[in-house]
Amino acid sequence: MGLVERVDEWALLEEVLGDGAARLSRVAVVRGPVATGKSELLNCVAEQAEARGLTVLRATGSRAERRTPMAVFGQLLLHDDHTQRQNDEAATRVEQLLDDARFTAMLRDPDCEREEHVRAHTMRSLTSALWAKAQGEPLVILVDDVQYADIPSLQCLQHVLHELRAKPVVTVLGLRTGPHAERPEFSAELLRHPRLTQLRLTTIGERATAEMLRDHLDEATARRLAPDVHRISGGNPLLVRALTHDILAHGPSADTSLSSLYTLSIGDAFRQSVISCLHRGEDAVLAVARGLAILDDTASDATLAALLDLGHDTVALSRRTLDLAGLTQEGAFRHPSVRTTVLEDLAREDRINLHRRAAGLLRRGGAEAPVVARHIVAAGQATDAESLDVLWETATRARREEDVSLAIACLHLAYEVCPRGPRRSEILAELTRFVWRVRPSAVGPHLRALREAFDEGWLTEQVVPVLLAGLLWQGRFDEAAEITRKCQGAYEDSSAVATYLAGGAVRTTYPALRQRVDADNWPSVQAPLESVAVRGSDPRSRAGTALTTVLTRGVDQQAADLAETVLQGTPLSDVTLEALTCSLSVLIYSDRLGRAAHWCDALLREAAKLGGAGWQAPLSAIRAKISLRQGNAVDAVRHGISALSWMTPLGWGVGIGSVLATLVSAHTAMGQYEEAMTYLDHHVPDGLLETRYGLELINARGQLYAATGRVRPALDDFLTCGDLMARWGIDQPALVPWRSAAAEMHLRTGGEAEADRLVREQLAKCGPGQSRTRALTLRVLAEVAGLRRHHHALHEAIEELEECEDRLELVRVLGALSRSHHALGELGQARMMARRAWRIARDAQAESLCEQLLPYSDGEASVPERAAQGCPSDELTDAERRVASLASFGHSNREIARKLFITVSTVEQHLTRVYRKLNVTRRKDLPHDLLADTAC
Repeated sequence: MGLVERVDEWALLEEVLGDGAARLSRVAVVRGPVATGKSELLNCVAEQAEARGLTVLRATGSRAERRTPMAVFGQLLLHDDHTQRQNDEAATRVEQLLDDARFTAMLRDPDCEREEHVRAHTMRSLTSALWAKAQGEPLVILVDDVQYADIPSLQCLQHVLHELRAKPVVTVLGLRTGPHAERPEFSAELLRHPRLTQLRLTTIGERATAEMLRDHLDEATARRLAPDVHRISGGNPLLVRALTHDILAHGPSADTSLSSLYTLSIGDAFRQSVISCLHRGEDAVLAVARGLAILDDTASDATLAALLDLGHDTVALSRRTLDLAGLTQEGAFRHPSVRTTVLEDLAREDRINLHRRAAGLLRRGGAEAPVVARHIVAAGQATDAESLDVLWETATRARREEDVSLAIACLHLAYEVCPRGPRRSEILAELTRFVWRVRPSAVGPHLRALREAFDEGWLTEQVVPVLLAGLLWQGRFDEAAEITRKCQGAYEDSSAVATYLAGGAVRTTYPALRQRVDADNWPSVQAPLESVAVRGSDPRSRAGTALTTVLTRGVDQQAADLAETVLQGTPLSDVTLEALTCSLSVLIYSDRLGRAAHWCDALLREAAKLGGAGWQAPLSAIRAKISLRQGNAVDAVRHGISALSWMTPLGWGVGIGSVLATLVSAHTAMGQYEEAMTYLDHHVPDGLLETRYGLELINARGQLYAATGRVRPALDDFLTCGDLMARWGIDQPALVPWRSAAAEMHLRTGGEAEADRLVREQLAKCGPGQSRTRALTLRVLAEVAGLRRHHHALHEAIEELEECEDRLELVRVLGALSRSHHALGELGQARMMARRAWRIARDAQAESLCEQLLPYSDGEASVPERAAQGCPSDELTDAERRVASLASFGHSNREIARKLFITVSTVEQHLTRVYRKLNVTRRKDLPHDLLADTAC
């Protein structure tokens, strides 16, 4: 460090040295907090004095030698300067004098007259020996950290200052300020010196900080970093130097556009310097710094004094010392890393004891529960009922404030200290929910604890659903059935267990559970949809009823509306997650894919903000399923992989079947059969195939088999789906359209009659609002009955697909329509439909569908080549495209005008331009996929 920031102080010391050279006695005392440059200033004095030919004697006080007689004064007498030491006889004489001084310092009765006489004689002799070292020339005595000097040395220094005040002796003393740092008698003696100069060092300012940075960094960087460096270091030169070292060690920015810029970095040098500052200071200052780190923003002087067993004045002075040293500002650490460093410097046992004492002090002082709880958590132990109350209240608040880590820590300790009974049941249930949210794979021990509590008879009835939910998710259906049977008769029909079992999520997701339990004693089905919607029941009841309705009775628009109402009015939480995912499923099965995507994206954003793999994983899985049903296989894969990344297979439980099913189907749609097969080889829980998730995976496997020409295995899978769905009472095509899939397989093996029966059964089950399911059913119906005979069914399918967003199904329908036109001899329309279908399939990266469309190109160029030339419909405006699309489906001009809220004349004008641009002359020559073609 240069002397730029110490110009005034150095000028005074120059004057002091000048007086010494002029054979005048001077005394200078340099005071200041730790690491503010006292030692460096004394070093500069020594260099300048030696440069002027003055004799320099140096000593430094040490905390370790504070009680060692003559430790400091001995350094002055035995100082080995640049000249040859005095002869052996003189050195021996000095050693003898020092031994005498040590002996007299240890006398038990220092007030004895004879002993006082001996002490005075010894000090005169030592003073003479000290002056003799100067050999008649000016002498400079430098003593740093004089606050640590032993008392006999200070007495000798006092004698030197008194006896040699007429000699050319310059004495410069470095004294660190702080509690108990001053030696009152010695300080009073200094004030009696006629030529005393006192300097008080403080931390440096921002300008001086920039000057120090400029020694290592360019001008612009030093100026840019100086404010932050000064703010963190408080202007303490040692900390400024340490931060500079960390900045240089971190190096310039990795950003190529900022390659020449250094950024502020707090590293090991800064942390080590903080510890050095504290350990070089007084014990009381170090203790108060540790107390501040423990108490943080609750550190009042009174609390610190009680925590550390220090006096109030000592605490106040120590906090003032920390402020002056730049470590704190207004009693608080300037940067969080300082607090962390101080805490890490504490021994583990000391840290725990301080936190335990702090918790007791704050609780008795009426502090808020979260403030006390943080210390109990840091101590790692709750000791009494009052601590239990504090932990439970803090966990409750943390849940509201979404501080999951604090809630889990409090609940862990509360569970350990709480006796068996209802309250411990509630604590364990809350702990299980929180752990499931952040790390589902770690929930196993908590489920075991719940099971043990149930077996021992102290698990309350309200907590049993938490145990059942965990067991079902892990596929442990036998255990869940055993618990369910034990609960039957023990609780009323309105109990929490009965309500949970009657819920739609359990009945439709784990239908095998009911088969393991006596069906006669199974809880009655929830109230009718109309009743639930009117009464405004809790979200889980409403969502469960809507899901049950859709999967047992068929798609119901009122159920879909109810599900969206739940999504609109229910915030995401551990308790509401099931209701929200059920509501999303209702929208998916009701083919309201756009609304489902909207709400799922909103919930994913909320989950990302609040955190928790247990939320983000199932929501990502649902988003993947939505993308797949929208015909966006690429996004389905992306969301599916994201879902798998949030949880381990152990954490996923049977729910992994749904994610794997989506990934298999998506890769199959894109013609990536090897990738699809790898997901089929994934390890899954034993009970998966007894769940709705297993049903989805069997269907996805059938799709893969069908795509790769394995007709018989595919048919077996689709028929298995049908058997399970019928047995479980959820035989709805909105869930798995197994009949149309099986019909396509029968067509390949010549079973037209069975295919016709299956597809007509499925069509009869497609109610209003099932646009996607109805469209794929109509397509298969046309394939079964002959494309020429059911040309109109394909047109109806395209109309249905306008209501949803399944691009891949639109490709299949357009491909079937192209083949239908080809069979009717309408080759131009066949080529146009094939080209449109190919382009949509290409954008969706559905390679297998692209290959299926190639035979229906025009023979002059392949579909890809024709597609590269552009579609004639690209020239249409949005208004012309809407009018032409309606006209292609047979709507009259008046009907078109009414639908689009325009005049009939405007419709006629649009059609005239459309005919010209598409080079057609009749309405029936218009392509049917003009609106879908915008995807191209």
